[in-house]
Amino acid sequence: MGHGERVVAFLSSTGVIFYWRMLPKEQILRRGACSVEADSWTEWLHEIRRIEFVRTMRYVPLGPDSTVLELGCGDGFQIDLLRGRFRHVFAVDPEAIPDSRAGFARCVAEALPFPDRFFDLVISSNVAEHLTDRQRGMEEVRRVMRPGGYAAHVVPTRTWKFTSLALNPLGYPLRVIEKWHARQRLRHDAAGTGPARLCKLPSPGMMQVLGRCFFPPIHGTFSSHMAEFRSYGGQQWMQTFALQGFKFVAELPLLFYTPFGFCRFRLVPQRVWAAHHGFASTRAFIFQVVTSSPEIGVLPANRGAELTGTLGHT
Repeated sequence: MGHGERVVAFLSSTGVIFYWRMLPKEQILRRGACSVEADSWTEWLHEIRRIEFVRTMRYVPLGPDSTVLELGCGDGFQIDLLRGRFRHVFAVDPEAIPDSRAGFARCVAEALPFPDRFFDLVISSNVAEHLTDRQRGMEEVRRVMRPGGYAAHVVPTRTWKFTSLALNPLGYPLRVIEKWHARQRLRHDAAGTGPARLCKLPSPGMMQVLGRCFFPPIHGTFSSHMAEFRSYGGQQWMQTFALQGFKFVAELPLLFYTPFGFCRFRLVPQRVWAAHHGFASTRAFIFQVVTSSPEIGVLPANRGAELTGTLGHT
C-alpha cells in the first residue's frame, strides 16, 4: 500500500466523508435554491474576501508546492483563490459543501481528519467566532501543521460588531427585501425545471422580521452580544490564537465595511484607509510554527501530492 493509500485509509477510519466528485446537477440546483442570496450581495462578499485574502497572504511567504488547508470554506470562493497560488489545497466545513469538492472533508475544525504535521498553511476567514470550542480548534490547527508552517486567521472586530447592532434596524429589513427579490427570480428561472428540482424555501413571517430588527441573534457561539463584543478585541483574539509553539508574525487591519452591504463596490481605498485608522471591520492574525512535539512523525515532502492524486486533482 502506497503512502497516498495509507493516508486515505487513515482518513476513512475517522468516519468523515471526503468529496472529490461533482454532485449531479439537480443536487447542485437544490442546494443553491435553499441558500438564496442576491447576485450583488454575493459578488460584494466575494470582493471583500478577495481583498482580505490578498492583504493577508503578503505575510505568508510559501511556495506553490505547499500543502494548504482552509477551515470553513463556505461556497468555495476562497478555495479558488488558494488554488491560484498553491497546488495542494484542502478544505473543511461542517455544513456548506463547495461546488468543487476535490480535497474537501465535511467536519468540524475541532476534529480535523488529517495526520499530524500535514499542512504548510492553515487559513480561516471569519470562522473562529463560530467554533464551539475555540481552544480545541486551535489545538487541532497546531497539530496538523508542520514546523515552519503558517496559520492565518481573519476575524471580525469590535467595529464590525458595533455596526452590525447599530445598523440592524435598517439593514436587516433591506436584506430581507433583497433576498425576497432573489427568491422570486429563482422561482421564475426554475419554473421550467419542475417542482422536484426546487426545494422548499423557508420564508420568515412578519413578526419574525420585526423581532430580528430590534433583537438580532448573536452572530457566533458566544453567550451574549456583550460577550461577543468583548471577545472581538485584538488582545482577546491574540489570546485565542497564540498557542505554545507559535511565533507571532503580524496583526493586520484589513478593511472597513458594514455587515449589510451598504455602498457596495465603492470607496475601497477609503475603506482600507479607515481600517488602518482604527475602523477595521476585520483583522488578520498570522503566526508561524517554531516548535513541534518530538513524538509526532514527519510525513514525506510529497505528502500533499500523493493525497491529492488519490482524492482527485485540486
